[in-house]
Amino acid sequence: MVYSAADESFTHQLPTTFDQVHDTDPTWSDRCYFFAASPDGTLLLASGYGNNPNTGTGLGYVKVTLADGRHWDLLSGRPIGGGDRGELKAGPMRWTCVEPLKKWRLDVEPNDSGIAWELYYEPTAPMWELLPMKVRDEDGRTLADMYHMKEPGRWTGWVQIDGERISVDGFHGGRDRTFGVRVSDKIDFWLWLDAGFEDRAIEAWIIESSDGAVRYVDGGITHNDGSLSKRFVKIEHDVEFDAGHKRPARAVLVFTDEDGKNYRVTADAPHQDVNAYYGLPMGHCQYQDLGGGAYFIHFQWDSRNPEQLGETEGKSMALDQLMRFELDGDTGWGIFELLMGGQRYRRYPNWTAMDMSAFTQEKTPVEKLPADSDGVRQ
Repeated sequence: MVYSAADESFTHQLPTTFDQVHDTDPTWSDRCYFFAASPDGTLLLASGYGNNPNTGTGLGYVKVTLADGRHWDLLSGRPIGGGDRGELKAGPMRWTCVEPLKKWRLDVEPNDSGIAWELYYEPTAPMWELLPMKVRDEDGRTLADMYHMKEPGRWTGWVQIDGERISVDGFHGGRDRTFGVRVSDKIDFWLWLDAGFEDRAIEAWIIESSDGAVRYVDGGITHNDGSLSKRFVKIEHDVEFDAGHKRPARAVLVFTDEDGKNYRVTADAPHQDVNAYYGLPMGHCQYQDLGGGAYFIHFQWDSRNPEQLGETEGKSMALDQLMRFELDGDTGWGIFELLMGGQRYRRYPNWTAMDMSAFTQEKTPVEKLPADSDGVRQ
């Protein structure tokens, strides 16, 4: 235990100092996640940051993808202590809560990747607080013990891509705030989505075991007028993939709420290359030692290059696909995320779990990145 400036505030909830959390699991993290999508679905921005107090590390990332197949990935890590967990920064990236519950600012300072931005996020509807996520495997081992909230929003600001500045004013998006334990690579299957429409958004999550047994389900519809739907108690999904790839091309989902009402949603990917993969960096990534245990990694790749797409999918445990959703005649855009690890998932055999043996050997600094590289993801 280390007493720090944070401990001078009278806000303790555990009989220990602020550098300690309630569980010693190394995956315990405190995270934020944001995404922004252009109205025509041709540009996706994703970003997140997480503190892992039990390992003394902070990790942040930025992902930019265009419909022509170009992707940019930035990843930066640093050591953290009990007194600096409130500084949400990593390399050239920073996340700032301007006004709690009302406004965030995200910055990427100019750097060698060619990506920079100044973004402002404000909610458009109430947050959806998911039920406590407590998931165990067949042997009783904890796979997840987390708090999650989801919230749709709108963006203002700009992003600069290889010297071209693009306004993001009016982009739709969302955010996630979470903290707790999640052993992502041991989870067989999850699907979560944030589907944003003109006056409402669907926020939903389901976790299943390899044989399809439901381990967790929750979600609902949050409306711009401030109202919330009944909770979902059942989510049925049928996903079609893009040939043999991990990325989804189409899906049909049926959500059933606690009153028995059904919502049928269809999804498709008009711009199949607009997505964000979560896993290990590519072999041609650029690594920069920032000193003091901090580092910055960036790389660009093309998903229309079969070799680069194959390498990325082979190193990824999760994928955010930007998809177009339809519900009751309304059309919207949002994130459709799949993660499959653990014992794999029988219904969707083209997804194979990552080979985690790579993390048990002595590797270069890049290859020593956390096994849970979605670790800042949500």
